[in-house]
Amino acid sequence: MEEIVIKINEWLGYDFNTVELAIRDGTPYAIDFCNPAPDAERTSVGGDNFNWVVETSADYAIERALVQHDDADNLTWGKYLRHSVHSIR
Repeated sequence: MEEIVIKINEWLGYDFNTVELAIRDGTPYAIDFCNPAPDAERTSVGGDNFNWVVETSADYAIERALVQHDDADNLTWGKYLRHSVHSIR
C-alpha cells in the first residue's frame, strides 16, 4: 500500500496528499487520491495524527526552504505533468 501511495504522489508531483485505497478480491484500487490540501484538523484526524502532520509539515517546509535557489523553478513537478508537457513538444 505504501509503495502504491508513493508512486501516485510521485506521478502527481504532490508533496502532501491523502490517498484512499479500496481492496477488492485482494487487488488495491486508488479511489480518492487528489487531495494536495487534505483535511488535517485535530477533530478529523485525532491528536496524535494532528501533531505528526504539524511537525512533519513544518520540518519539510524548512527542508525545502534550505535548498531553495533564487531565480530558479523550485517546484516539485510530477512525472505525469513532465511527461505530458514533454509529449506536446
